[in-house]
Amino acid sequence: MAEDLNIVTPEGRPKSAIAGDVPEGVRRRYLTERRGGPGLGYYADARTGAAAFRDQGRRLTTDRNDPHVVRDLVAIAQHRGWNALTVRGHTEFRREVWLMARAAGLEVRGYRPTERDLQQADRRRGPPAARATALDGRDRLRVVEAVVRNRVVEPAEQARILAAARARLARWLERGASRNRPGERSR
Repeated sequence: MAEDLNIVTPEGRPKSAIAGDVPEGVRRRYLTERRGGPGLGYYADARTGAAAFRDQGRRLTTDRNDPHVVRDLVAIAQHRGWNALTVRGHTEFRREVWLMARAAGLEVRGYRPTERDLQQADRRRGPPAARATALDGRDRLRVVEAVVRNRVVEPAEQARILAAARARLARWLERGASRNRPGERSR
């Protein structure tokens, strides 16, 4: 079984290495139980016999190559402040961790990407225009206006939605957040 285990561990000193310290989205997706193996097991539902993954604090393990599980492991690593990961296990698992962690801005040791992996990572990030810096307020409003005009048929409803968007943008700009996403603080 040990040779079938896929493992993600942090490099260096992580901000958190406490089993069960997971993002709220992961917490809502799984049921947990301490029995059945080392650490805290995360189960998709109450009838599932095997844990989707196990959390041992400084070590996340799974016997699956499931991209959904990998997504959650990477989310946990980010949540815990793990900036660099070491990955062991099946090649497909290590590849998927590398792709998802790279998209999340994390370093991964234990997998050497192929040329196609590098292309896939670029594809997942989207076109260069989508990766550009945050839009300013006027550009954001133009995007909202275009979407509303194309999706909402009723003129009165369009006007109501656009008025709310303009009011929200005005509040956002008053707080000095000219280039950040709504809700983010200026740097």
